[in-house]
Amino acid sequence: MKLKSFFKQCHEKEVFKMLSIYVVSAWVILQVLSITWQPLGLPQKSVAFLIIVLLLCFPLYIFFLWKFRIVPSQKTEIELDEKEKKKRTAFKKMYFSSLGIITSLCVISVFLIVTKNFSQNNADNLPKIIKSDKIAVLKFGNNTGDPQYDIVSKMASDWIIHGITENNVAQVITQDLIDEYKTILKGRKIEEDETTIVKEYLKPSKIISGNFYLKNGSLLFQGMLNDGKTNKINFSFKPTLCDANNPLKCIEDLNESITGYFITEDKKKLMLQETPPKYDAYKSLLEAKYSNDSHEYINLLNKAITADSTYFEPKVLRVAHYYNQKEFKKSDSLLKLIKPDSYTNKRQLNLLNMYEALLKGDNRTTYKTILKEYEIAPFDIQTNKTAMVVALQHVNRPEDVEAIYKTVAMDSMNLQNCFDCVLRIYVKVYADIELAKYSTAIATIESAQKETEAKILNRPLVIAYVRAGKEEALKQFLRKINIIATPEDTQELYLQAGKEYLLKGDTLKANEFFNKIINTESETVSGKLSDAFFYKEEYAKAKSILKKIHLKEPDNIEVLTKLAISNMKLDYRTDTEKNINSLENLRADYQFGEVDYALGQYYAATNNKPELYKHLLKAVANGHLYHWKYFKNDPQFKNYNKSKEFEEVMNFWK
Repeated sequence: MKLKSFFKQCHEKEVFKMLSIYVVSAWVILQVLSITWQPLGLPQKSVAFLIIVLLLCFPLYIFFLWKFRIVPSQKTEIELDEKEKKKRTAFKKMYFSSLGIITSLCVISVFLIVTKNFSQNNADNLPKIIKSDKIAVLKFGNNTGDPQYDIVSKMASDWIIHGITENNVAQVITQDLIDEYKTILKGRKIEEDETTIVKEYLKPSKIISGNFYLKNGSLLFQGMLNDGKTNKINFSFKPTLCDANNPLKCIEDLNESITGYFITEDKKKLMLQETPPKYDAYKSLLEAKYSNDSHEYINLLNKAITADSTYFEPKVLRVAHYYNQKEFKKSDSLLKLIKPDSYTNKRQLNLLNMYEALLKGDNRTTYKTILKEYEIAPFDIQTNKTAMVVALQHVNRPEDVEAIYKTVAMDSMNLQNCFDCVLRIYVKVYADIELAKYSTAIATIESAQKETEAKILNRPLVIAYVRAGKEEALKQFLRKINIIATPEDTQELYLQAGKEYLLKGDTLKANEFFNKIINTESETVSGKLSDAFFYKEEYAKAKSILKKIHLKEPDNIEVLTKLAISNMKLDYRTDTEKNINSLENLRADYQFGEVDYALGQYYAATNNKPELYKHLLKAVANGHLYHWKYFKNDPQFKNYNKSKEFEEVMNFWK
């Protein structure tokens, strides 16, 4: 049936007339509700709810038109000829096809409305307090017995009202309004106390009240939050003490606590402490979380701690920051200063246990504790990222990473402004590489790099290209890198490609990449140059460069290890023993098995299997990471990484 004929029949059967009645009626109802929802005391989203209901009912209305208006009218007509029956069949088909399209459009519209109005928006950098019902702020009771402090009562309520209105918490019922109601009711000869007036006439959802006392020459302020209906105390704020001549100090502290309470009221499940933080402290913490600058990040954490010395979360994040910066001693000393609010706060204790385990190299406990934190806050980007990192690098469980990664949807994330999002992709693709999902890793990185040129993703892309056998794609990528990247970054990727080909057993291909480094000016890439000679097994040339680097960096364990291996291969036994002794003397706290891993590399070069596996086990037991450059990803272990003993090392924490 042609569209023109269909429309004509719809007009004849008064379908359009009935539809227009629905549309106009719906429009009138919406207009009325948009004006009356507030006076009627309905939620702000009432209009959105009504639109959803009207959209969902529209397809049902069209169906009922067919069933109760069109079909009955057709049954009353005389028996039709074959041509007329075909017309009716065609009309029915077109009618229900149109109904299907309209239903789809209504469902899509409902989905968009729900997403826009009822989904949590994570893009805001600073706290925005959700508006609640009205809050009454009563004048604080002067329990000092001294009338000179009556002005402080009014000052306290005014300051708190200012904090609530400034931060857009809610509409405020002031003491002046309550006093005005008292006057009106008194004029009507109705005796009502203040509490009854507030509950019966003004009907706030919450009431803030308090008292202050003189204590040993100081003022002690106590504030509380009551339920507006039952007058039951919902929360008592921490008392504040200040000099009797400076009551504003107490009032400011109490105001910060009250504002902090309302900021975190809808985030209680994610809070690390029972007492809400002060507003300025919470604001600084959020600013820190959205900062991509390391110096600014730690300054904001310190600012949060200064604003509220009892605030637990920034203290823990500061420990994590210095751990990630490899300042382990500082991280440990800061951890020891943190005391939980109480020994019944299991979440705080769990986090403290996690960082203690990290600093001890106890990776199994680290993983158990981060999983507990992940269960509480799976959608928190930093918690999610940390769980992924620990799964991959600390306990060698790449198979666990994908499920954690998928918890946080990445579709709406702006990678250019979210470094933690890029880091999550970085960990995810390395997990895919470990699981031999090379095509998946390549597709993920290439997709991410269309949005942001994240340098951190270049190395895993090279590794995936080599392991997937995509030589042409690797060549094209490195040609591009050679143009846009620094010489040092380019040489780093050449070195990685060469090491990957060594792992595959393709020495000729590996040497092509090592030669690219060797043919570059040595002064810009001296460290890479020594590695290129080392992996080409040109140990004399490697030794010459390694000695120079060692003089500048005598505590560099990696350089010292390669120097020991080079001397051993060149049969310089005295120098080799000297290097090994120097390695042993470099043992220190917070190394996480680094020296034992280096000795494992040395004994691999000497083919001393018992010592090799012994030191690798010691390294992993002390917390050495499984990483893109270690263990089975290290070309120095290519002749051993398929053995049963090596598998024991890889599965140590499982």
